[in-house]
Amino acid sequence: MREDDQTKEELHQRTDALSDELWEIVEERKEQSIEFRKKVMESGFVEFNLEFMTTIAQQLMQAEVDKFKCQIQIIQDYYHAVEEKLIPEAPPATTVEIGFPEGEEPPAVENIPDGADATKVESYTYPRLDRILAMAIRQQVVPDVTQMQTSADPKKAAGKGKDKKGATAVEEDKNVEESIYVKEMREAIKVEKSILRFRLVQIRNWALQKLKDRRQTSLNLYKMLEDWIHVAHKSEMDAVEEMCMVIKDSIEGETKIQSELRIKFMDFTVDHATLNYITPPPPKHSPFEVVEKERFTVSQIACTVDEFMRFEDSSLEQDRSKVKS
Repeated sequence: MREDDQTKEELHQRTDALSDELWEIVEERKEQSIEFRKKVMESGFVEFNLEFMTTIAQQLMQAEVDKFKCQIQIIQDYYHAVEEKLIPEAPPATTVEIGFPEGEEPPAVENIPDGADATKVESYTYPRLDRILAMAIRQQVVPDVTQMQTSADPKKAAGKGKDKKGATAVEEDKNVEESIYVKEMREAIKVEKSILRFRLVQIRNWALQKLKDRRQTSLNLYKMLEDWIHVAHKSEMDAVEEMCMVIKDSIEGETKIQSELRIKFMDFTVDHATLNYITPPPPKHSPFEVVEKERFTVSQIACTVDEFMRFEDSSLEQDRSKVKS
């Protein structure tokens, strides 16, 4: 039958039907992979990590601001202790929390403008980190203790009763001496402010780089998953096509395919070590007859016929013996 054209046509049609079924399975696997990639992208895991990193940067900036406030308090206390009459006692330092006020919705951790390329990390901005940096830098403003009222100084109040010339000389000497300490204190505060700004910017740059690295890693992963889906789909289609070519070549060559054909994921192999044979049909059993009282069974009828045949044979032999005698 392998040489018959109609048989070949039938086998080709069966091969095409098998190919269509396998292609439907491949397309279904592709859709499942695309859905899985979409779930990974929408899981929010990357966004949670970006928010967590932004929170860490906010805590580091808060620590730097608290340290700056303490250092300013130490500087002001030191110059107040040098000569109490020159610089009045500084007010106690207050710690300000770097955060968003109640009722105000904080900006998004990450944002991408409309029309920007979502596959490039340069397109993303991080407004919350910039806002936190701006709030932290505003904390460098400290009260100027030199501008506070000095009316509480008893020496200055006693000097008001002196003559005008003597009072002017004392005030000039006092101003000269005061300007030295005030200048040193302002320079020290200025240095601390510059250190604060530098460290805050360093924290912002470190956090920004970490955010960009995490976003770049996620974009690479999404692109890799997309490439894997296309590669797997094409490889599976090629494996199905290769298997169909082997079957059709065997049909046209009128040869029997006895080696096992295997498709495992993206690989198609012909296993020559495994040979397939047609399983012979099971032997047919003798018919089973249901016994009923109203009729004889086949075996009973056969026994009756045999008895009649033996009786007939014996009767014929007796008749022949009588004729001879």
